[in-house]
Amino acid sequence: MNYKEQDIEFDRTKIYEQLHYSPQPPEYNGSLPWIVQQQIAETNGIHYQDTVGKLKDYPVYNMPVESVEKGFMLDIGCGWGRWLLAGANKGYIPIGVDLRLEFCQAGLETLRNNNKNGYTIVADLKSLPFKENIFDLIWSYSVIQHTHKDRMLNCLSKIDQLLSINGYTFLEFPNRNGIRNKFVNVSKADINKDDYNSWNVRYYTIDEYKNIFEKEFGNFELQNHSFIGIGVLPEDLKYVSLKNKLLVGISLFGSLLTSIIPPLINFSDSIYIKAHKNSNLKVQDYNSNAESVMKFLDLNSINPTDNLNVWPLLSCPVSGGDLILNDSKNALISSKAQLSYPIVSGIPILISSEASSL
Repeated sequence: MNYKEQDIEFDRTKIYEQLHYSPQPPEYNGSLPWIVQQQIAETNGIHYQDTVGKLKDYPVYNMPVESVEKGFMLDIGCGWGRWLLAGANKGYIPIGVDLRLEFCQAGLETLRNNNKNGYTIVADLKSLPFKENIFDLIWSYSVIQHTHKDRMLNCLSKIDQLLSINGYTFLEFPNRNGIRNKFVNVSKADINKDDYNSWNVRYYTIDEYKNIFEKEFGNFELQNHSFIGIGVLPEDLKYVSLKNKLLVGISLFGSLLTSIIPPLINFSDSIYIKAHKNSNLKVQDYNSNAESVMKFLDLNSINPTDNLNVWPLLSCPVSGGDLILNDSKNALISSKAQLSYPIVSGIPILISSEASSL
């Protein structure tokens, strides 16, 4: 089914939706904000659901990419900011997008509380509002599968456009034929897979991923990520409860076996897909936004804690045209589309449903 007409029915309540939080206990004195404790439990996987109040500080994760001296990274679905922090630790200037304003605020707080800088904006992954040929790395972890296939394909096509000439994307997805997925998760998830506005996980087979990425990128590779759960990481051994350490240990053992017996990736519950830019542009086209990049870098060097520095890199999600920060710094203006996008608490909200006509 073609859902282009249904785009009009975008569920804008998601932008301002907040998780249901329990009040902070009077005796809590941890350095990790109480709200983030709950955000981690909600978003890091089932093995974190019993960690609320037990995490002493921000969990730190290693992003499985090489370090750089300087580069731009986009994190699609930044959540509470764990991969923004990981990207900053690898040398990138991290820029995160999330559909929820709350998570964009949390992502910035995570960076600041760890003495790192970066940027966040509210956006829908199907129409990422950035200028082309900018990012050296585009990362997404357990996010893109939460959307309808039409949205996912739009996102992948846009990723290719946003990558710099030598840029690549590194994405994590669940495998439909994974050991746990096949017998526990898939049947429940399939119920709402055709609902355009549902954010339930969609599961695809490795062959389906190969077909999708062959069409979108051509140059890609698949890697094992985890077993017996989606998004299980080696660092989890440090943070999860004793009973869940067993789950993590089994997953890591499965990953070790896969490094020895590569075909076992077909039974991985979670995989990474790495793909390189595929656009057939002329070399000069890759530098088309060099002026915007230099403007951003100038602003970033003056005051890297100002989230609105990011505006030169942004584009209108409706027209694709340039955006200008207004004098009051409370809106981004698209002259081409004659639209004004609001800025809330210093965070641009670049979703067409929130724009007002000029």
